[in-house]
Amino acid sequence: MSNEEYMASGILELYAAGGLSQAEREEVELRAASSPEIRAALDEACAAMEAYAHLHAVSPRPELKQRILAQVQDEAKTDAADAPGNDTAVPFPLPDQEAESSPYKWMFAASIVLFLISGMLSYHFYTKWQQAEQRLATAMASEQLLAQDMQQTSLRTQRLEETLAILRDPSYQPVRLQGVEAHPDANMIVYWNAQKQEVYIDELKLPAPPAGKQYQLWALDNGNPIDAGMIPLAGAGAELLRMKPIKAAQAFAVTMEPVGGSVNPTLEQLMVMGKVKS
Repeated sequence: MSNEEYMASGILELYAAGGLSQAEREEVELRAASSPEIRAALDEACAAMEAYAHLHAVSPRPELKQRILAQVQDEAKTDAADAPGNDTAVPFPLPDQEAESSPYKWMFAASIVLFLISGMLSYHFYTKWQQAEQRLATAMASEQLLAQDMQQTSLRTQRLEETLAILRDPSYQPVRLQGVEAHPDANMIVYWNAQKQEVYIDELKLPAPPAGKQYQLWALDNGNPIDAGMIPLAGAGAELLRMKPIKAAQAFAVTMEPVGGSVNPTLEQLMVMGKVKS
């Protein structure tokens, strides 16, 4: 049992009220000695019980004093009237202790019930509070994940809208790049806007490059190769890939180069090539 559950069980209040057995009291004292938190709670419970007892202490009734003095005087007169040697003792009438102590018994019982109820309610509400905090944390985490998903979905939607706008824009000229003799199944499409100098690639159908290799796009302007950028190893997926700006070109080609690209294309590794329609 944790310290919080132990303190909420009401056993410390029973200790302060004197309602525990000797073994139970020793257990409480042993646990308080090993835990400063329980020691502080036990001292607080004892102080509260002492203050409660002082607050509800019942002062003796004034007539009780007169009654006791009258009984003492009657006893003295009786002793004087008795003959010497008479061993008969007159019982000294004591106040009704049961009647006098009954308010304390009720007080003691009420305090125990009060502390038990208080402990159970404290434990109940503490448990409910922890459960509510856990549910709140779960809800906040779910809300954060939902917000991230919505943001990613919004970005994908925005990119798809941009892709659709490019495909519908007649100023973007599609250039189909076909596979060379060594790679007849390879092909891809380049979308080039000469006015904006923008280049996008789509529908990549290229074999996976070996380790340490990457595809590089080239624009051919009057026979001179111009670097148009490296094609990501992951491919284009459902979106267009934007490449480097190209001002003028009569054809586009793709070669396989070392990762990071080359200054000049490796013609032995030419994969696809296509001419721009004039």
